[in-house]
Amino acid sequence: MKGFLFTLLILLQSSILFANDGAYFMSGNQLVPIKETSVQVSKEILSLKRVANDFLEVTVDYTFFNPEKTSKTILVGFEAFSPSGDADFYPKNGQHPYMNDFTVNLNQKILPYEISYVSTEDAKKELSLKDIENTIKEFDYAEFYYVYHFNATFQPGENRLVHTYKFRLSGSVDYLYNFEYILTAANRWANNKIDDFTLTIDMGDYQDFYINPTFFKSVDEWSINGVGKKVDGFMKEYRHSNGENAAAFFVQKGIVQFKKKDFHPKGELFLFNPRYLNYQKPFDVDTYLPLSTDSDPYFEEVTDENTLKVLQNLPYARRGYIFNNSVLKNYYENVPWYIPNKDYVPKPDELEENEIKWLADLKKIKIKSIK
Repeated sequence: MKGFLFTLLILLQSSILFANDGAYFMSGNQLVPIKETSVQVSKEILSLKRVANDFLEVTVDYTFFNPEKTSKTILVGFEAFSPSGDADFYPKNGQHPYMNDFTVNLNQKILPYEISYVSTEDAKKELSLKDIENTIKEFDYAEFYYVYHFNATFQPGENRLVHTYKFRLSGSVDYLYNFEYILTAANRWANNKIDDFTLTIDMGDYQDFYINPTFFKSVDEWSINGVGKKVDGFMKEYRHSNGENAAAFFVQKGIVQFKKKDFHPKGELFLFNPRYLNYQKPFDVDTYLPLSTDSDPYFEEVTDENTLKVLQNLPYARRGYIFNNSVLKNYYENVPWYIPNKDYVPKPDELEENEIKWLADLKKIKIKSIK
C-alpha cells in the first residue's frame, strides 16, 4: 500500500490556488493507474455540471482498451487534495468533507473502494485519523491527501468505466466561484493521451465564466450548444485571477463543449467567475455589468435617471430585449455578452429570485446630486 501511495503522489502534483479571505475545498481529478500498465484510454467524456449553485457534479465516462488476450486487474487511484483557507479540514465519516456521491461502475458493476490518508511532506507515510486530528490541532491546517483506491479488472478489448462524484465549489473575496480540474493525470495511461476527448461544462443559465487557456489555444476550439458568446483574451487585467488572457464564455442558456482527438493535456482546467467590486463609486455608463445572475453588484448611487434605467433593465438585457431608448441601446449593445432577441417579450414571472430582489433594492438607490 505504501509503495502505491508514494507513486500516486509523485504523479499527481498540482498548485492549489486560493485567495486570502476565501476557501479552497477541492479539485476535480482523473483516475490513474498506480503502476505501469498496458491499458489505454480510448475515449473520455468528462461532464461538469454546477448544481444547487455551490456544487459541481462530475461524471466521467471512460472507454478503456486492454490489448492483452487475458483480463488484467490493476490498482486504480483517485487523489483529492485537502481543503485549505476558511474550511473544515477533518474527514467526514472517513471521507473528504466536501465530496460525496463517489461511485465507480466498471462494465455495469459497482466497484468497492477504500480511502487512505497520505502525508504531503512524506509520500511514503500513511496517516491514521488520530494522526490527522493531532496535526490539525497543532497547525490548524491539513497536511495530507485523500487517496480513493480500488481494484479494476479490465477484460480484453474495450471496457466502459463510469466515475461520478460531487464536490463543493471554492470561492473567495475575488471569486464568486472557481474550481480546478486536473487533466494531465490522464497522461499516465499506456497511450500517454486520450484518443478521443470530450469536455462538457454546464454552469447554468445566464452565467459568465472564464477559463485559462492552458490546454487550448483559442475559443474557436470550443462550441456553445445553446445561446451565448465566447471571447479570447477577455480577462486580461483581473487581479488575482491567475488568468491573464483568460477566455470568456457568456452563456444565456446551454452548455460549452471542447473536443479533441489524440488529446495530450499539458495544463489543467481552471474556471472562475469573478466578483465585480464597485468600490462605492456611483454607477455610470462606463461601469461594466456582468451577465451572471449570481453576481449582481450593489450600488448606493447612480449618476442620473438614465443610468438608473440601465440598472433596472439588466434582467431584460440578459434575455435579449431590444431597446429603443438611446442610452439603454448604446450601453447594452456595447456589453460583450448582449445578444439581441427580436422575439423576446418580457414576462414578470420569468425573473429569478435574486433578480426580483435586485429590482427591489434599486428602489432605495440614490441619484447623485448635481452641484
